[in-house]
Amino acid sequence: MKSSDLVRMANQITDFFGVYPKPEALDGVAKHIHNTWEPRMRDELREILESGGKGLNPLCVEAMTIYFQGPKSDGRRSNVKPGPHAPMGGKPSFAEGGGDAG
Repeated sequence: MKSSDLVRMANQITDFFGVYPKPEALDGVAKHIHNTWEPRMRDELREILESGGKGLNPLCVEAMTIYFQGPKSDGRRSNVKPGPHAPMGGKPSFAEGGGDAG
């Protein structure tokens, strides 16, 4: 795919999310590109960014620069520790013959 086409598409996505508050816009641009573009398209976008990001909307440059730095979490789904009254887990609904088990 031509670089000019990728820049055009990335800018269209960025224009859509540009009306959102900045944190949501940054997240929206990165998530949309991650979820809908093939890896080779994302790799080419990375090359465009690394060569200066010519033609890209500054919001897109910021969003994808953050995206390409990788996740900032330790891999856990949640960093929130359960409180003292949180449920400790229970038997599945199909335990002992209930639900669809039997």
